[in-house]
Amino acid sequence: MQARLWQTRRRSGASGGRRSFAVASLAAMCAALYAEVSHSAAWVQEQGAGQAIVTGIYARADKAFSDDGSQTGAVDFQKGAVSLLIDYGVLSWLTVSGTAEFGSDTSERLPFRRPGLSNAALSVRAQVYRSDRYAMSVEIGGRTEDAYGEADRLVDTFGWDSPLLEARWSGGANFELFGRASFADVSAGYRYRTGEGPDEVLLDATLGVRAFDPVTLLFQSFTTVADGDIAAISVRQKAQASVVYDLSEAWSLQTGGFATVAGQNVLAERGAFAALWYRF
Repeated sequence: MQARLWQTRRRSGASGGRRSFAVASLAAMCAALYAEVSHSAAWVQEQGAGQAIVTGIYARADKAFSDDGSQTGAVDFQKGAVSLLIDYGVLSWLTVSGTAEFGSDTSERLPFRRPGLSNAALSVRAQVYRSDRYAMSVEIGGRTEDAYGEADRLVDTFGWDSPLLEARWSGGANFELFGRASFADVSAGYRYRTGEGPDEVLLDATLGVRAFDPVTLLFQSFTTVADGDIAAISVRQKAQASVVYDLSEAWSLQTGGFATVAGQNVLAERGAFAALWYRF
């Protein structure tokens, strides 16, 4: 997930005043595997301003979490993907976000190549409260995914998965941690699948610390729980850490790593990512 650090400078000047350390949650997945870009946040963009973030990730898994939460078996999974996030402030209280991913998976020697668009999402986020220290927003949107891409002919599954409708609530606060400007952001959401397949409950959390100019440290947690048939229940708990380096007022570079630290009926993934942000 990418933090919107540029909001600090636009509201407080290049010194990055601590009262306005308004950073949103990372475009994570930039971070979460399967490009579950989590761009919901307590803060919205300023009217007429926005950002574009390009993220590249690589992940692999050689184990999986069983239905009792223990790691079991030898699996062979790899993923490479590039994702794009665009966030734009239409009004002072309303932000529009769009994401898209292009990528390829390899699972047990079966390639799931996606040379074109493999998933896309569009959402609107509205500010419902904001002060110098606290912020709150709500978001609603939809996403669609192509689960198999070029492997359709091998697995006899064609077309796109059922679209997902998503609603989120996000809350955040600015504060000091060990004398450093910091923020925390939490987000709770629900994804409703319009066709076959489980719905999902989402819970994300982000802690950001301005270690020193121009470096910000980000620590995140992403939790997804499938809310469907008991036989298909899955839980994924993913942790991520990254460093954001401001190259200029307009450009930033983010690098980090992530891993699935707990789960049920999911892969034990681990990987790395890099992202380039452009603020306009």
